[in-house]
Amino acid sequence: MALQIPRGTATAALVLALTAPWGIASADQPKPGKEADDERRFPPSYITTEGHRDVSPEEWTDPRICGQCHTYQYEGWNGSMHSNSFKDPVFQALWALAEKDDPDLRNHCGGCHTPIGVSTNSIEFHPERGLHGTFSAPPVAEMGVSCDVCHTISGNNLMDTAVLEHGNSSYVLDPGNVKRATLADASSTYHETAYSDHHAQSDFCGNCHNIFHPGNNFPIERTYDEWKYSIYAQNDIQCQDCHMMPVEVANRVADTLTRPEDLDLEGLDGFVGLGGPWRKLRHKHGFVGGNAVLTSVMGAKDSDRPEDLGRDGNYEEAVKRLQSVASLKVSVSNSNGPLHRVKVRVTNERAGHHLPTSLTEVREVWLEVVVTDDQGRELMRSGTLDADNELPPDTVVFNAHAVDENGEHTALPWKITRFTDVNTIPPKGYKYGKYYFNLPDDAKEIRVSAKLHYRSFSQHLADLLLGEDAITVPSVEMVSVEEIIPVESLHMAGVDGPQTAARTAVQTAADTAGH
Repeated sequence: MALQIPRGTATAALVLALTAPWGIASADQPKPGKEADDERRFPPSYITTEGHRDVSPEEWTDPRICGQCHTYQYEGWNGSMHSNSFKDPVFQALWALAEKDDPDLRNHCGGCHTPIGVSTNSIEFHPERGLHGTFSAPPVAEMGVSCDVCHTISGNNLMDTAVLEHGNSSYVLDPGNVKRATLADASSTYHETAYSDHHAQSDFCGNCHNIFHPGNNFPIERTYDEWKYSIYAQNDIQCQDCHMMPVEVANRVADTLTRPEDLDLEGLDGFVGLGGPWRKLRHKHGFVGGNAVLTSVMGAKDSDRPEDLGRDGNYEEAVKRLQSVASLKVSVSNSNGPLHRVKVRVTNERAGHHLPTSLTEVREVWLEVVVTDDQGRELMRSGTLDADNELPPDTVVFNAHAVDENGEHTALPWKITRFTDVNTIPPKGYKYGKYYFNLPDDAKEIRVSAKLHYRSFSQHLADLLLGEDAITVPSVEMVSVEEIIPVESLHMAGVDGPQTAARTAVQTAADTAGH
């Protein structure tokens, strides 16, 4: 069944849905500095259960039950990338291809997309279903990264990983009646509570948002590490300070490098549980990033069904985040002749990790730049999607280029051996797009239009995973800028050397976007 996404839909792509790349693992490969055999129960993931005990799906609570007392949190989670991490059709297709290449990869992918399914050994593969095959699991496991998954994590085992770092599902699960969170005085009549400082730290997120190839240990996804070595980490800004806050608050956090509880903003307080005390700070649980495609497609709701509460909210928030994260600045220069250069600076203003992050070998953040003159002549164009919804070869794209063991380009994470080029933009950092055009002698002014776009993956990858004509991959116009520059300012008399004209432009986040 094709995903019904019309061309031109203003949506982002799957930022957090594809957070577990695949790799060929060796279950008995010794870890650095260790001679003991690998004792993992769910290889190649590093999932551990407390006391290494057997667990069953019945030990986890259905999030709809959690939502009866924690309505605000359920509303954020429901329809989020976490809630759809197992059912996401793009992830399922990649997972199925990996399964057919090497069935030992199943737990590597599932470790972050269905922790309950992996830890209970209850995942089943159905190769006959769909284009590539699909997976199934008990209902509570198919709910992905649910309330009880996170709130029954009791620690991590990063020192047991092959690279001695967070990643590849390096967490310890302890399902049962004890729920762990960051409120030391929490109490409940339904379950036991325990304080956990771990839940307030980015380390908690790093257990899944750092991924290394389990066969060759190459770092494929480094979202946690990108944060760890950023100015955000230096100022004690945690992942939760942005991704568990409304967009407007996250923007203030990024602009001031101040944690939400220290901003003294109104509207962040409220009840966190039925019958509990009023709290100064209440956290959202959508963990929204840049994705809007999946939350839009899988966000169908029935307003009369309590379990559909909040399913559409994450879409709007994802678009708002994309449209507030970056800025553009344009400059034009010449060298005493018809040849001129346009430079567009793209600054990562508000993402606490690289732009883009996660599966950077398939993400597409790119510049579309058009130069015209006062007579309407088009002097240069780059980055406009073609009739097949693909990027032209000369497009400036901010992502990574991955190759397999033979040095051939690959977008399949389990085949990656290295990156040959990385052009992502670090937090508070910037990169340039550079373009050249010839200026006609009779031109009196030029108009430079620059737009920054985002989508999660290319059209040809969508065709591979979902089938041709199943989906036209939409994009979001993140930010745009337009400059009108008099030609005379580019040819200042009496001054030697190249001249540059730059203006402070008004940037606009697109009201609508897509191609």
